[in-house]
Amino acid sequence: MQRLTDDAQLPVVAPKLACADLTGRDFGQLGEDAHASIKSATVVAESDQNQYEYCDVTGFVNPQIQFELRLPTTTYRGRYLQQGCGGYCGMVDLGGGPPASTGCAPVTDGTLAIGTDNQGHTDTGGAEVWATDPQLKVDFGYRSEHVFSLAAKAIIAAFYGSAPRYNYYDGCSDGGRQALMEAQRFPGDFDGILAGAPAFNQTALNGFQEAYLSTVDFRADGSVILPASKIDTLHTAVIKACADPGLNDGTIQDPRTCTFDPASLSCPAGRDNSDCLTAEQVDVVRKIYTGVVAPDGTHLYPGGEPIGSEPQWIGLIVPPEGKGREATFMYKIGAGFLRWVGAWEPDPSYPVDASVFTADNLKNYVDSVGGIYDATDPDLRPFFSRGGKLIHWHGWSDGFIPPQGSIAYRQAVIDTVGQPMADDSYRLYMFPGMFHCGGGYGPVNFDLLTPLLKWTERGTGPEAVIAEKYSGDGAGTNAMTGAVEAPTAHTVEYSRPVYPYPQQIAYSGTGDTEAAGNYTPHTPAPTDDHYQWAGSFRSGYQQWCTSDGEQLTCTRHKP
Repeated sequence: MQRLTDDAQLPVVAPKLACADLTGRDFGQLGEDAHASIKSATVVAESDQNQYEYCDVTGFVNPQIQFELRLPTTTYRGRYLQQGCGGYCGMVDLGGGPPASTGCAPVTDGTLAIGTDNQGHTDTGGAEVWATDPQLKVDFGYRSEHVFSLAAKAIIAAFYGSAPRYNYYDGCSDGGRQALMEAQRFPGDFDGILAGAPAFNQTALNGFQEAYLSTVDFRADGSVILPASKIDTLHTAVIKACADPGLNDGTIQDPRTCTFDPASLSCPAGRDNSDCLTAEQVDVVRKIYTGVVAPDGTHLYPGGEPIGSEPQWIGLIVPPEGKGREATFMYKIGAGFLRWVGAWEPDPSYPVDASVFTADNLKNYVDSVGGIYDATDPDLRPFFSRGGKLIHWHGWSDGFIPPQGSIAYRQAVIDTVGQPMADDSYRLYMFPGMFHCGGGYGPVNFDLLTPLLKWTERGTGPEAVIAEKYSGDGAGTNAMTGAVEAPTAHTVEYSRPVYPYPQQIAYSGTGDTEAAGNYTPHTPAPTDDHYQWAGSFRSGYQQWCTSDGEQLTCTRHKP
């Protein structure tokens, strides 16, 4: 990959076609059985809502992967950015902008062509609607982002007269899973990849960790044990016990070092006061922090809910007041996976109870569908060897996807490719006080996309990233959609640097405690980041599926 010099800038590339000339165009076979057609192409003018003029292109890749591309008409500089999608996707949405790109000029000034897709199906109310079709499982699992990237590059080449010089992928949650999937399965698709809070270990996450968490707060009769009304009390106690005083912001720099015991909030015998926890409630909190385990104590997922994630539990694990288990996000996604997404033959009566959570059952699911959905291969040498750069990031207080899994995957990559190659091509950033893909009680607004572009194009590896706390932050992630709720204001309260893991920060001792420049990096004592659980990070588990139009055939060997 030829990199730019420090003073070089990619030139503006003018379109060779009128926007309307793309309408109805058929791009035929693009490889990998990808056939793309354009439904519409219209010019969207610059306005108060849109900072640059672009050609808005919609279309589909067979069988039904819908997409949208925004192709700048006067400002494009040869870069393509593909944006991931969260949850089980099922929608085409470029409105929220790419994750982890706050203040990224290439996003706002129109120098990037940007595209996204619906991962092969339409969200019509639940997994049971689309996950009965094996091909749609495969498209959602690994195929959609690859074949859409082929289509997007072909459309860009036709419109501008040349292919993109640099290609990037940016996704969070399921989009983070797809980001890692691209690096692992299709190392030639993108030059730089930004993978946020990835649901990369999807079989164990959806079918076991999340399904398990949907069971812990309910008695056999369905009544709630830990009510939503006690979550604030719990979180307040956690922050009092665990917040790092040297950060001056009420966040926990590494929740793994916190020894908070929920029994410290125990109610007097025979009482159930609003400001304390009964013995039964203490047990629920401990189970949530521990995560899913088999009857013999074996962990079935690398990590439980991090200490500090409590504000997200309402609607996620703990039902809102007056609601039951079916109202929680963990039940919806856990049952959806066990009964529909994770089963080649759907079973709507499949139980979501203690009988599921065994090491043998996890192995059965991984062997059956893990090769379609999981992006856990640590061998990134093909991607790194061609110059690819990967920035991986996660919120330390993520209640949707335990951050411990990201740390364990980083260690697996280092074990596989070696420390020198990992240092040259891979960074992991962990953000204190951050929820899932955004929101939280810490500084959660930052730009990792600009450092990725600089690293990919100029070879300058990223170090400190400045994260800001806005006055309107804190709402976090919508528990039903996975969407980050926007802050109500954009006044910066304070800022902090975040360095690549395992580095942490400390106040320098002088200057404004609200300013990032007065915090310095330090490396804590080494920890063993391997995680002992029933699964593994390995190569060769992937399934590759092809269809003759009637029959889907899957093998462990890439066609």
